[in-house]
Amino acid sequence: MSPSMKSLNSLRDLKKVGFIVPSSNTGLEPLTVSIASQIVDRLSFHFARVVVQTLDTDEKSVGQFNTDKMVASAVLLSDADLDAILWNGTSGSWSGKGLQADVTLSAEMEQATGLPSSTSTLAQIEVLEQYGVKRFSMAGPYVDGPTQGLVNFYSGLGYEVVKTSQMNVRDNVAFANTPVSRIKELLREADSPEAECIVVACTNWPVALVIDEMEAELGKPIYDSICVTLWKALKMVDVKVPIHGWGRLLRDDPTLNKINLVLAKLLESCHASRTTFRLDLPERNCHVDTVCAEACAPGIRQLKLDSSLNQRALKTVQWLETSGRILVQGDCENAEVQPPKALMGVYGVKAQMLAPLFQGDNLIAWISVHYVPSKREWTETEIQALSSSMEEVKKLLIDDSWIS
Repeated sequence: MSPSMKSLNSLRDLKKVGFIVPSSNTGLEPLTVSIASQIVDRLSFHFARVVVQTLDTDEKSVGQFNTDKMVASAVLLSDADLDAILWNGTSGSWSGKGLQADVTLSAEMEQATGLPSSTSTLAQIEVLEQYGVKRFSMAGPYVDGPTQGLVNFYSGLGYEVVKTSQMNVRDNVAFANTPVSRIKELLREADSPEAECIVVACTNWPVALVIDEMEAELGKPIYDSICVTLWKALKMVDVKVPIHGWGRLLRDDPTLNKINLVLAKLLESCHASRTTFRLDLPERNCHVDTVCAEACAPGIRQLKLDSSLNQRALKTVQWLETSGRILVQGDCENAEVQPPKALMGVYGVKAQMLAPLFQGDNLIAWISVHYVPSKREWTETEIQALSSSMEEVKKLLIDDSWIS
């Protein structure tokens, strides 16, 4: 079940984050709220605006990003008894003002409000440092000036920008209205075998809408400013749960990463096409309708990109719940317990195994092992590998205090 604000005793229970936003932004606010809708019962967002209309490196454009005006907006936000404030804009990284401008802005906001403060640019650098990135590509909506400014900024910090792509637009309102098909084209254009990731330094370009899909296609992280700024905000207010469907950064979680490794090992030992883990644990923002960990063989479509099925209504899941045993199906099409048609028709699964995890009498999770090329007989060794993997996952969840 999705979280609801109606479960709160009071709005005081919410962590409250303030964002200072360029006045012509129309993408940042709806995307941020949509991404965080999975945890709507944990935090709320509050926005203040400063005048920004065009994005270029001329004196008039750069002059829009006045520290005093941003600090004044931060002070207004602080009247709402917030927990953190961030400048949700990337101007420091392309305007020529440099890193010190954002360091100073963050410090002045903090001094004026008494609240933890940061910026999109500082958050982006923190992400690159956390994941040890040295070389990356950049994609964005900008004209030559801001694009070159970004290259100069990150090069000056010791990073190597191996390739860029740009849309050649100055009008900020137009950024948010970019068709997603064009965004995909520019991400593909920016990609390079030498790039460890793709950086998108703009908080009004709706890359978040396609980030999961494009990370799967390109095989590398995409660090988009809207998602990066939200990631930093969540850290600042100590909200530590994975958010699914919006890219690797927000989904990243130490426990789920360990489970991914278990699934990768199981994939290999069973010579499978895909292994997945579904978990019903709302306090960790994990729900069985969304795959929370997965391993796939080359060329196999990821199930975590699709959360359309009502898993509890599936006959295979109901069989797990009733029997409490591993379900082994060597021929899905003719199986006595019918697998979902979408699994066979859309994803091409011809054989599968499922192993349940119970907490008391409640089925709270299961691992699935899929095989796409043909129907097959699962060996006793492979069935035992699945059973052992579930025991390993159960131990991880207990050791990390996810379940008791």
